[in-house]
Amino acid sequence: MTSQSSEGHDGKDAAVRRSRKIMNITVYFLDDSSHIFQLQAKSLGQILFDKVCKFLNVLEVDYFGLEYEDDKKAKCWLDALKPLCSQISTSFPTMYFCVKFYTPDPVQLEDEFTRYLFGLQVKKDLANGHLQCNDNTAAVMISYIVQADFGDYNPEKCSDGSYLSGCKFVPFQDAELEKKVIENHKKIVGQTPAEADLNLLETARRCELYGIKMTPAK
Repeated sequence: MTSQSSEGHDGKDAAVRRSRKIMNITVYFLDDSSHIFQLQAKSLGQILFDKVCKFLNVLEVDYFGLEYEDDKKAKCWLDALKPLCSQISTSFPTMYFCVKFYTPDPVQLEDEFTRYLFGLQVKKDLANGHLQCNDNTAAVMISYIVQADFGDYNPEKCSDGSYLSGCKFVPFQDAELEKKVIENHKKIVGQTPAEADLNLLETARRCELYGIKMTPAK
């Protein structure tokens, strides 16, 4: 009995030590930048999420979430109502700020920065193959991404397509797709980055797997 009691106390002491520990949590943002947030391990997930949104000046917070990988490398959403120490590793805690709820109508997004973040998410979804579509649709969306990032098509700088080949927009990018992107890019001269972002979202929402993240079956 004495041995069992001692083990029970040791377990409780270890839990208390974990909860009091200060965690340095690295959060990666949609533009691939990152920031380290310091919180007590016993802090609720909501506290970290609030700090991240405040740091980024995100207003429409309900669309976003923090994602992490569990011990089995499965992706999970941070639970706002649970302590951090019960969800993520205290050794090298890493989180990813991303879109959690995809709006079916981008016009509903009132803040321009929110639309910008959605655009970054769509860009990532295209690049990693989560957002699947035919080549013509992909070319249209990439042309909006290029317009937002590089501006108007310039014959002197863009004619050889090298401004595209240095970037990975989709998993299986080839010269034929890049040619279609150039043709579409020529047609949208004059669009501002904000307009290009909105057009990107309008096109993306019509894709069959928009907002759906496929996970491996267990």
